[in-house]
Amino acid sequence: MFRKRSTKGEVQTEYSCSIRFLDDSEPIQLNFKKDTLGQWLFDRVCEKLSLVEKDYFGLRYVDAEKQRHWLDPLKTVYKQLKGVNPMVLCFRVKFYPEDPMKLHEEITRYYLYLQLRRDLHHGRLLCSPQDAVHLASYIVQSEVGDYDPQDHPPGYITAFKMLPKQNAKMEEQIQELHKTLKGQVPAEAESNFLKKAAVLDTYGVDPHQVKDQRGDQLYLGVTHQGIMTFRGSRRTQLHKWNQIRRIAYEAKMFIVHVNVAEEEDAANAKKRKKEKQQPHGYKCLTVGACKYLWRCAVEQQLFFTLASSCNAPKLKSGGTLFSRGSKFRFSGRCQVEALSASENIKRSEPKFPRTNSLPNFSRNKHASESKSSTLNTSIMSEPVPEDRRRYNVYLAPSRRAQGMAEETPNQSFEITPTEAAVDVPGNAFGAQTSSLIVPESPVLKAPLAAEEKFDMQKVQAVSASAPGQKTPVNGSVPVDPSFLETSTDSMPSYQPNMTMDDDEEDDKTPKPSLDEQIKQLEQQYEKITSDQNHITPGGKVGASPKAAPASTGTSKSPPKSSMCATCCKVLTYSILFAVLLMAVTVVVLFYTKLDHPLLDEGRKQLQFLEPVKHYIDDSVEAIASKFK
Repeated sequence: MFRKRSTKGEVQTEYSCSIRFLDDSEPIQLNFKKDTLGQWLFDRVCEKLSLVEKDYFGLRYVDAEKQRHWLDPLKTVYKQLKGVNPMVLCFRVKFYPEDPMKLHEEITRYYLYLQLRRDLHHGRLLCSPQDAVHLASYIVQSEVGDYDPQDHPPGYITAFKMLPKQNAKMEEQIQELHKTLKGQVPAEAESNFLKKAAVLDTYGVDPHQVKDQRGDQLYLGVTHQGIMTFRGSRRTQLHKWNQIRRIAYEAKMFIVHVNVAEEEDAANAKKRKKEKQQPHGYKCLTVGACKYLWRCAVEQQLFFTLASSCNAPKLKSGGTLFSRGSKFRFSGRCQVEALSASENIKRSEPKFPRTNSLPNFSRNKHASESKSSTLNTSIMSEPVPEDRRRYNVYLAPSRRAQGMAEETPNQSFEITPTEAAVDVPGNAFGAQTSSLIVPESPVLKAPLAAEEKFDMQKVQAVSASAPGQKTPVNGSVPVDPSFLETSTDSMPSYQPNMTMDDDEEDDKTPKPSLDEQIKQLEQQYEKITSDQNHITPGGKVGASPKAAPASTGTSKSPPKSSMCATCCKVLTYSILFAVLLMAVTVVVLFYTKLDHPLLDEGRKQLQFLEPVKHYIDDSVEAIASKFK
């Protein structure tokens, strides 16, 4: 009612935002107006990428409170990005399909492969060292092609930083597996990567840090299977979508109502099963993080369980006495509709460049590339701009023999990156290489959410299950015996936010030193004391000789005493207004004969106040009789 109307000039004003991609290529700038919807912006990004199966992707940003959000296609971009500086959105996978191979086009599978490669590098795709080595070997095969002893001397895997805790032993295993993948074209290697990653417990998990009822820290993930919890490096619970009846949140508490089957004894007769809803509560770090988790959970549930998006219900949660809560309306197509639409795609496979994470690393010719015309692969290298990487000087083996490696084993210089790359690059080792510049993993500074700081417990050895033992209840996964043979140093602990996704621009503003901060605090304290010395007992402003030099040419903030007095006045007036409003309401309802449906309904609802009315009437009559 009191909303300010936007003028014609404000509506036509154009704003600019930056879009980042999964392959860390050069970001693009898109302009939008004040009334531009999020769906329009997302469609322009998909057109840029030649992407048709776009139901699995989305645009994500970080607000001023360092909380992540998915861009809502039904709301205006201006309203969602208001206060976000700089306006940066990242193109990411939003819904991980249950079977990646059901995706119709190769370009869609390629973008899913890039997202999973990021997840593996950032520690979100947690797996055993054996699985990690296999996944890394597929990445190397897709990047450099077939193994060649002349082009790939010992230690060439070191240039690739693909795992959170990569060591020399794992690099040797990756090299041996790379030799066995000869003949696989990039599309085939990426398909094998997707098949391997899709069977892992952490596939598609975007971890949220929460605490259980005992206050123990754990991580909660939402995937196509349901809602699962991780403690340490093991999945402890799995609530499938068909078991979940309701998802809600209240302030910082995220609540999942799960159906639990119980056996009851009916009159000492046969036992029968009865379903009972059991709530599971998890406490988030902030209210914003809890609201984001709730939206992610209900959206994932609707996407993977609905048969038609037309039947999507409108959901609401988080409402209290002083807040309206949050509403959610599902938009877009569900998984069933997306798969059905993919089957109707008639266009030929689009050609797209496969970005090489190593600018100086040439890709070898695959043995079977010329024979695999059905894969429709376009092996093009689009190097990541050099100004967005951190480089180290790599000394080739020939120079190590001369003793130069011992003198300067790792000379480095830094170039501030505009966006942290996930595919930590390596180098092209040629036969005639003497000294090459190799990109190393950039230091990722942009957190997923500022309040999410992870301090995971070390992995403890757990006894392996017997070969015929079933999976325990609540999704607890037994540890593989071969997994226990690996030392704890080689096992990557589940620390997904230690190397978080680059959802926001690195803060390049120089922060003041500790001495400068102390000086600023001292100046603020002197200013406050000088302001207080100006206030005389009579309430007049007097001149203080000590504060006079500091007060010249500066504007003074109101003292605390005046601010408190103002607050008390406002509170008093508010209480008086509320009392007056209640008195007028009571008089109109009980002492007037006005006839109106709203007044009649109000009298019915306030019938319990009739004794109070009679008491007031008797008291007024008694007082009036004394003065007669």
